[in-house]
Amino acid sequence: MVYWLTHPETEADMDQVLLVSILLIFLTALFSNVLRQRKKDRVLKDLQGFHVTMHLLNDKQVWGKMRVFSNGLELLYSDPHRNSNGEMTSSYILYQEEIEDIWLFYRYHSELSDENRIRRQLEVQNTIYPGFFSRFKRASRNFLNAFNDAINEALGVFLNRLKGAGASTLIASQDQYLKKVGASALGMVGSIFNPILERYINRRVVVVVTHDKRTDEYCGFLKEYSPNWISLLDCRVRRKHKLKIQDIERMSMQRDIDMEILISEDDGRIVLDVLISYFGAHTLKLIGIKGLLKSEGYYRKIGKVLGRKGSLSLRLGDLPAVYTQRISSKHLPLQFSMIAPERREGDMPVENEVYQELLPELEMIFYTERIADVYIPRSIGTLRNGAESMDE
Repeated sequence: MVYWLTHPETEADMDQVLLVSILLIFLTALFSNVLRQRKKDRVLKDLQGFHVTMHLLNDKQVWGKMRVFSNGLELLYSDPHRNSNGEMTSSYILYQEEIEDIWLFYRYHSELSDENRIRRQLEVQNTIYPGFFSRFKRASRNFLNAFNDAINEALGVFLNRLKGAGASTLIASQDQYLKKVGASALGMVGSIFNPILERYINRRVVVVVTHDKRTDEYCGFLKEYSPNWISLLDCRVRRKHKLKIQDIERMSMQRDIDMEILISEDDGRIVLDVLISYFGAHTLKLIGIKGLLKSEGYYRKIGKVLGRKGSLSLRLGDLPAVYTQRISSKHLPLQFSMIAPERREGDMPVENEVYQELLPELEMIFYTERIADVYIPRSIGTLRNGAESMDE
């Protein structure tokens, strides 16, 4: 067959070689493009369908259910959000060139649905105690990476053979293109091999994250790495958190904090009576409640610490009118309950759905330790320490 391609003797043979050349280029390019369109970052694709919190480098936070694409990602809001023009938006989209603006992804265990909590626990278990299939799959991929250069060289030899003395001029002129497309296709299957990171796969490590002179450390099990990302599972994250009380679905999803709000009228003013109950394993420090409207600032300092099964009641009777202007006296009193499903008795109050938009745009700020999986850009994260003994 190769002899026929490289030594055409008739005009008909030349035409056939031309057709084979065009078909070869077409099929190779098609295969490469299909792989490219389907290829997703092998770290981020593990977040598909999970509720995550995304922190951008400008300190903006976005949370929602993750959708991962080959050229970007999308977060589906648990609560529709109004943009600067007052229009309701349902998701936040980042394209590939904008992903470098991401600081971190957090997947908090306490904010997952029952189904996704089971998915995550299985993922953590398989990372800590990988089975035969997981080890075989990884070994096979590393084997392919080890021979990636050899396969590229073999492709080059094959193309050089095709462009012999009597070969099609189309092949002779397109061999560099074919090598490039073939190498691209191989790159879709293979990956960049890092000996140090590979040694610590499925082990507990410490990753140092540095940005704008700020340094954080995260300790967890190294599940995976890609050219751009590192994933750490089962980290204990000690940091300041924010929860928007208007996002009832998210408030109800997270399992550590329950909140009940009664909106009523007192002496002509709209007041909010808030009951906060805590069920987490570690202490909760309530820092304050902050208003989110740029036109009128608001902040209520709390400064209280709650232990497991502790609770706190407070009244917000000093809200600026702009925060309650959508609430009519004819609607009052309104009762909102954001309670985790396992502690809920009966159905949620009808107000949760019908009057959700009437809730003032406030967020609760608190500090505690939470179990989370952390997804870190390699541009700002460095594996600095092993966190357990390693066998040689």
